[in-house]
Parts: sequence; C-alpha cells; structure tokens
Amino acid sequence: MISQLVGVDIKVGTRGYVYPIYLLVALAYGLMVMAFPEGYRSTVVPLFLILEPGMVGFTFVGTAIFAEKKDGTIGALAVTPLDWRAYILAKALLMALVSLPAAALIFCLGTRSLNGLPYVLAGTLLVSVVYTLLGIAIASKYRDLDDYFVPLLGVMVLSLLPFAHYHGYLTDGIWKVLYVIPSYPALYFFSAPFGGVSAENLLWSALGLMVWGIVAYYLARVRFYRYAVEGVR
Repeated sequence: MISQLVGVDIKVGTRGYVYPIYLLVALAYGLMVMAFPEGYRSTVVPLFLILEPGMVGFTFVGTAIFAEKKDGTIGALAVTPLDWRAYILAKALLMALVSLPAAALIFCLGTRSLNGLPYVLAGTLLVSVVYTLLGIAIASKYRDLDDYFVPLLGVMVLSLLPFAHYHGYLTDGIWKVLYVIPSYPALYFFSAPFGGVSAENLLWSALGLMVWGIVAYYLARVRFYRYAVEGVR
C-alpha cells in the first residue's frame, strides 16, 4: 500500500511539474554554490543542503496536506480502506527519494567532485524523513499556508542555529542544547566530505536522527489522526 501511495504522489507531482521544478531549483542552488570561492564551499554547501534537501519536506508536505484536505483526499482516509499510517510513511518516503537527487545536484555541482557523496546522501535520507514527519505533525492542525507560516518560519530559524554553533558563533555553554535539534547531526554528515568529522561523530549523528525519526513518526501519527483524519469525520 505504501508503494502504491508513493506511486500516486509521484504521478501527480510529475504531471503537475512539482517535482521536476523542485529539481530545477536544486540545480540552480548547485550553480549558485559554484559561484562561491573554493575556500567558502565547506561552509556554504552544508548550509544549502540543510535548507533545501534537508528541510524541504517540512515545507513541501505542509502544502500537500492543505491541498489534499481541500480536495477530499485526506477526508477519504476516514471512510475508505486506505490506511492513514501508510499515507504518513508514503509521504516521508517520497520526500526522501526526491531529496536524494537534489542533494546530489547541489553537492556535486558545488564541489565539482563525488568524494564524500555517500555521507551527504545518508544524511539527506535521515534528516529528510525527520523533517517531513515533523511537517506532517505540525501542518495537520492547519488548513492553509497562511496559518502554517509562523510555525514554518520558527522551525527554519531554530534549525539554522546549530549551523552558527558548529562554526563557533555561539560559544556559551548554554548553546550545547542545540545538539538536540535534528539539523545538528545532519550538519556532521554534510560537513564530513570536507574533513574534520570523526566516524564516532557520524555514528552518534545517525543514532540521533534515528531517534528523532521515531519521535517524529509518533507525533505525526497522533496529530495527523486527531486533526486530519478524525477531524473530518
């Protein structure tokens, strides 16, 4: 059932030029990164990877949920054999699959190299699932993008703070709390191709993102059922 739902989403997104346009945006970002001097790419590339393939599921899935609320797709989950849990997993899997080529475009164009690409793809897969599930959990309560804008902006700002801490701009001990934000472990994966990231840090980062994935899935299940499925009955 999950594969069927993913297939439907891909067909709809392709027919509506949504996913191809997103990949064109990723291509544009990759070309923008190429314009930076080589010495800055180790800083700029991870930042672009967090903003685009890393967090795009948070924005994208919100707009998808609003559209599917209006056209009755989500309402049908309350009265048809379709499993709303499969719907959640399908959205997370789809955004992860779409994010991988986008991450590869940005990284390969930005660095003009394939060295370290597996680290980028692994981090993208994990963090994309987390942010997509968080997007489902938060967007389920709202009915349009205007209402979703404030939490969207808040999550984006919060997710960029680890970047400032990682590069030494936030040095006080209190800022260590930023380690719990899912964009922080993703940053280790995105910085690994440029050196200075140990295997131990990558292992802990993967574990942290997996834990976040479990938490985000639980939140998505509870809130999606309460506000999107049960709410339309």
